[in-house]
Amino acid sequence: MGGGAWRVPQHALVRRPAPESRQAEIAATHKLPLMPSPPTASLSQLILLRAVQRLEAQQGPLDDSQAMREAHAQQRTMPQRLLARSDWLAREQALDVALAQWRGRLPWLALVAALLIGLLSFSLLQAVVGGNRQINAVAALLAVLGPHLLSLALWLLLLVAGGEGGGVARWAAWAGSRLPGGTPAQALVLEAGLDVLGRKKGLSAWALGAVNHAIWSLALLLTLGGLIFAFSFLAYRLTWETTILDAGFFAGFARISGWLPGLLGFASPQLDVGADDNRGWALWLLGCTLVYGLVLRVIALLVSIWRTRRLLAGLRLDSEDPQLRQLMQRFAALDASALLDAEHHRAPPPPAPPEGGRVMQGAALLGYELPPSLPWPPVGLPAPPLAQRIAGAADEKRRLLAQLQDLAPQRLLLVCHGPSSPDRGTERFVREALQRVGAGALLLSGETGAARWRSWVADCALPLQAVFDAPAPARAWLEGVEHGR
Repeated sequence: MGGGAWRVPQHALVRRPAPESRQAEIAATHKLPLMPSPPTASLSQLILLRAVQRLEAQQGPLDDSQAMREAHAQQRTMPQRLLARSDWLAREQALDVALAQWRGRLPWLALVAALLIGLLSFSLLQAVVGGNRQINAVAALLAVLGPHLLSLALWLLLLVAGGEGGGVARWAAWAGSRLPGGTPAQALVLEAGLDVLGRKKGLSAWALGAVNHAIWSLALLLTLGGLIFAFSFLAYRLTWETTILDAGFFAGFARISGWLPGLLGFASPQLDVGADDNRGWALWLLGCTLVYGLVLRVIALLVSIWRTRRLLAGLRLDSEDPQLRQLMQRFAALDASALLDAEHHRAPPPPAPPEGGRVMQGAALLGYELPPSLPWPPVGLPAPPLAQRIAGAADEKRRLLAQLQDLAPQRLLLVCHGPSSPDRGTERFVREALQRVGAGALLLSGETGAARWRSWVADCALPLQAVFDAPAPARAWLEGVEHGR
């Protein structure tokens, strides 16, 4: 702000619609509001909103009177107001801190996952190379690719069946809530995050699939690296013997499975009976591990990441949620109250002119509903002939308006408490006071609330020349000095 003044925009002084159209708007507002084509929301916003919902379901409704006023005054659309309310309450309940703590834990969880991946790849490698330097090539391939292909098949089955991975999600929530240093707020945020993912069809399956594919991709990469190292610096004898199967079975399997790696330049083994082609079988094993293992997983990983990002970008508020519908009704009631009050006070009767045709001159300084602890007059402001503060009682307002009527000051500076929220009584008094002076401006005391009051001034179309948040420019205006233009 820089201590400057905020000029009331000209559009706030535009003539309002006819009463009939206003009444139609009020009547429509009283109905249950809808959110056609709700705008997208970020994952963090939706997690905090869902965490607040779960908290209220567990502990009962939270005291959200200030959150409702803040959201209603600062936001224009219903989804933005709902998100603003949940953000305000999440800060009050330290849920935003819990969400930030989860972000801080991610590097440590990634480290644990890396250790698990190392154990998995070591197990796969040991299942292949063993310790006797003799490897059945086909059995080694099944040991490397078997668990990987089974995991991939289960994930594809989950997608086809329309599952959301709820069991895995619940297990993750249970495990995450029992991590060292965990708090109830962190557990609540984790459950809310999994709930948000589960509400978007397919998002949980794709997101969990991306994690699964990333783990397997790294494990297969390490396994492939281990095989390359072992075959490069140690001599192994690769066989394809069998006791009960026909020898042609392995020959056909090697020929079919080696076709795709062969397109990438991997040699196929010599299948002549009695041939001792250790190099060919080693290259075949490496090629199949690369193509049917690592490449397949990387493709699945990229597709899952792409699909997850697309679904995350389309996250929206659930306008059919019963809790959100109740909040929408409460916001609509605030809208209706503002419209009705504006209708009642939009065109007040003109005040009587000053007695004797006196010309308006001088200045007045009025404090309205200021905390008793604030000094009066405010530091940095002069004390004109009329410098009073009132608590807002009806008789106080009547006496003060009568004094304004008699004095007829050219300039009136109203001082209000910025952290407080304006209401219909404040608007009514300001309008009646401005009818008895030449020009008016507003000075906000305190360090917060300026945006809310300025939005309120614009919405009510109050004919104020300026809204100040510092005494210096307010004093210049009160003394008739052009400031801030």
